[in-house]
Amino acid sequence: MVWTLVGIFSGILILGISLTSDKKNEAKEILSPAVCNIITAVLFLVFACLIIYRLDEVPIPYHADEAGAIYDGRSLAKYHCDRFGVRFPVYFMNFGTHGSSALYGYLAAIMFSLFGYSITAARLPAVMMSLISALVLIMTVRRCKGLTASVLMMMLFCILPFSIMHSRWGLDAFLLFPMMIISCAVFYYTVISKRTAWYFFSGIFFGLTLYSYSVSYILLPIFLGTNLLYLLLCRRIQWKQVFIMAVPVFLLAVPLMLMLAVNNRFIPEIRTRFFSVPQLRTYGVSDFRPKNIIDNLSFTTNNVFYRMLVDDMSIIYVIRQFGTMYFISIPLMLYGLILSVKQSAANLSAKQYSFEFMMANLFFSTLLINLFMENNNVNRLCAIYFPLMYFLMLALLEILNRKKVLALITGGIYFVVFILFLRHYFTDFEKELDTHPLVGSITKLEEALTFAETVNQNEELIYILDPLYTYVYVLLIKDMDPFTFNSQKVLSYDNYVKMIGNYRFRLDAVMPECIYIFRDRSRMPENLDDMGFLTKKFGTFWVYYPEPK
Repeated sequence: MVWTLVGIFSGILILGISLTSDKKNEAKEILSPAVCNIITAVLFLVFACLIIYRLDEVPIPYHADEAGAIYDGRSLAKYHCDRFGVRFPVYFMNFGTHGSSALYGYLAAIMFSLFGYSITAARLPAVMMSLISALVLIMTVRRCKGLTASVLMMMLFCILPFSIMHSRWGLDAFLLFPMMIISCAVFYYTVISKRTAWYFFSGIFFGLTLYSYSVSYILLPIFLGTNLLYLLLCRRIQWKQVFIMAVPVFLLAVPLMLMLAVNNRFIPEIRTRFFSVPQLRTYGVSDFRPKNIIDNLSFTTNNVFYRMLVDDMSIIYVIRQFGTMYFISIPLMLYGLILSVKQSAANLSAKQYSFEFMMANLFFSTLLINLFMENNNVNRLCAIYFPLMYFLMLALLEILNRKKVLALITGGIYFVVFILFLRHYFTDFEKELDTHPLVGSITKLEEALTFAETVNQNEELIYILDPLYTYVYVLLIKDMDPFTFNSQKVLSYDNYVKMIGNYRFRLDAVMPECIYIFRDRSRMPENLDDMGFLTKKFGTFWVYYPEPK
């Protein structure tokens, strides 16, 4: 909390000093185009190195949802179906509750087809989409705000915690961030170029964005609706162009409409050779309710801004010592938002369309949706970090234009906290995750499981009780095909996969002839240490096995 306040106060101080300058904002570029191009290229290379370095180790592979998406992608690449034998699903069943969006699984399938399975290949879709979105955004910023602004934007991609951390998780939800960047950039180019044919391509990208994360089902209608309405009122777009854009969006949305119809029990599930619409075991939107607004605006850790910028209480998506964007950025982003709103207001009076209007629109649209959400976290809020990065760039550009010395001091502060963040991320963060119930080291689990199988002389049951949804880790480790999985799986009363072959994932009673793999030793029965088991440790995993006879 102390460092949070220090960071915010530093940002306010820097902003205050810059605004007290009598020097007017100068639009001219500070560096030559050649120098800006070189700096941008170097920063892009640095960003690529940062999100690829030790990708197979940090963060610990895998998050349970990550493991699920990766196994589904692996099954698609080999057998053209997900883990439950559903051919080309438009939405993955995952663990049966809420499911997961399909885009990451299909991109993972492409990577596995090209490079084979590995942890690095499994996370390459996140890396590639992040790099593409960075390139697209700096090109767009360069066109609408100039060379210096594009350099600043590329620098933010390199140093901000959210930018680095979301690029290294293989999670479906995080693809909403790069997909919104790409879709918004194409839409902006379409509007300013006045090329009617481009509206069709813009519609395709927004339609594909729907497959990145289910939050987009609500976000895109609000965001696109307000943008198109404004453009129609300003006569910057015709109804014909709206229709051309709407056609691909609608066509790509139809399978997801069917998914919603199936899972709300309006129609039966759809299974064909070419695509399927599965029915999840449970499905609902109970966490999207008006009563959540009060909680999200309360002065507690549930506050939407606290979860957005400081700590979402998960330790998976944000390091609380640094926040998502660094605490020094909070007042600067607020100033950037004010600049964006002022520019948007000026554009409104002149009946013009600007990137500032798009960013302010996206910020308030995403914020509105998340006010209705229960238990907000970074992955649900991920679309909002796109306009926040833009607002931060606007504030830094203002400081750079007003006071060069203060800009250097600000850059120095960001460099220091960036180095501290990197040090923590690649060292202590790994240790913090190693006991999290949703995350587990598949490499150490594989070592533990391999050892357990070597000492399992009589094909006794092997109990694997950590992390959550352990069965999908076993599917990846054993390279088990989905048909074998479905023929051998045994479900519990609550539809949890409790057994595959001789692997069990729920502990009923301790039997002296069985083998047990634990990570959280507090979950072990108290009498286990008194039953004469031998033990061996692999990372944080403990193998308890009977003495060979």
